[in-house]
Amino acid sequence: MKRVFYILSFLMVTVITVSCASTGYNTQKGAAIGAGIGAIGGQIIGKNTASTLIGSAVGALGGAIAGNAIDQFETNQRMVNTDRQRQYTPSSTTTPLTGMDGPPGQWVEVPGQWVAGKWVPAHKAWVPINP
Repeated sequence: MKRVFYILSFLMVTVITVSCASTGYNTQKGAAIGAGIGAIGGQIIGKNTASTLIGSAVGALGGAIAGNAIDQFETNQRMVNTDRQRQYTPSSTTTPLTGMDGPPGQWVEVPGQWVAGKWVPAHKAWVPINP
């Protein structure tokens, strides 16, 4: 009966600690979950307070390392997605010239291409014509 009490106590502490951690911070969540699971494991294996504390410390360290790895992965993914979403958009003041409004030339469609290590999507460019 004592063992069931300890397990339920540690599970409750883990749930409360995890719920207090802010969303989006996997390092803290991982440390909290790891501490709870480590404490339960330490208590089951050693059946004394020292084992519980050691299990809690080891679990917190392992959980923090795993959570930090997840945080770094998510940050890298956000940066990659942000770069992909950025697109070259010509200024709204550039409109095709018609008739005698300006120098002779024409708008041509430029296909998407890599320029200086960055993707420039397809766009229109004004190409002057020499008379």
